[in-house]
Amino acid sequence: MFGILTTILLLFISLGTWASPLPNNLTSSERETTLGILGFGTASKLLSSPYPLGGFQGVEIGISSEFIPVADLASLGSKTAKRSDFNYYSVSLAKGLFYNVDILVQFIPIPQDESVSGYGAQVRWAFYETNFMPGALSLILHGSGTNFGNVLGTETSGADVVASVNMRDVSLFFGAGRARSVGSFAGGTGGVTDSGQTESADVFSMHTVFGITIKMSELFLSLEVDRFIQSSYAGKLGWRF
Repeated sequence: MFGILTTILLLFISLGTWASPLPNNLTSSERETTLGILGFGTASKLLSSPYPLGGFQGVEIGISSEFIPVADLASLGSKTAKRSDFNYYSVSLAKGLFYNVDILVQFIPIPQDESVSGYGAQVRWAFYETNFMPGALSLILHGSGTNFGNVLGTETSGADVVASVNMRDVSLFFGAGRARSVGSFAGGTGGVTDSGQTESADVFSMHTVFGITIKMSELFLSLEVDRFIQSSYAGKLGWRF
C-alpha cells in the first residue's frame, strides 16, 4: 500500500507547474479580474471529510493538486500566450484540537518551475450532528497567502458553512460562504501594472463548494469544486489516523 501511495504522490508532484500567466500593463479593473481568478483560486480548500478528526488523537496529512482556469487572463493588459489552466500542488497537516474542532495548515512547496509559494490555514468546527442520519454542519474559517513570481502577492480569507453526509466509505459535502482577497501588484522594471507603480486591489465574492471523499482504510481521496468568481478544481490524497 505504501508503494502505491508513493507512486500517486510522485504523480501529484509531477503535475505542479508554474509558467506565469500574468500579462503586463494591467489596468485597475484588470488587476481586480486577475485577483478574482488567482487570489480566490488559491484560497485554502477543505479537500477532506468535514467530520471532526476527534480530539488529540486525530491527525491528517495529505498532498493536493489544484487547477485554476486562467484562459481569461490571456486577453488582459499586454496579453500573454493563451493557456487553459494553472496547476500547482500543496502539502497539508490537520490536527484535532477538541472533539469537534480541527485546525489545518498547508503550504505550497517550492520550487515549482518558477517561484510560486504560499501558505494557508483553516479552523473547522462541527457544531451540529444529525440524529436521524450520519450528517453534520460545520463552520470553516480559512485564510491563505500566495506569491506569484514576486509580481503578485495575495491574501485571501473567508468563512463557510458546510453540510456533510458521512457514510462508511464515502463522504459528500457542500456549502456556501463569503470570501475576500487582497492583492499587491508589483510595478517598476519587471512589474505588471500600467502605472509603473506598485498597486493594490481588493475584491469580495460569494463562495460555494461541493466535494466527495472516498475512504480506503486510513487513506482517502478527496475531489472538490470551488466557485468564487469562477470555478476551480482540486484533488487530494490523504492519510487520516
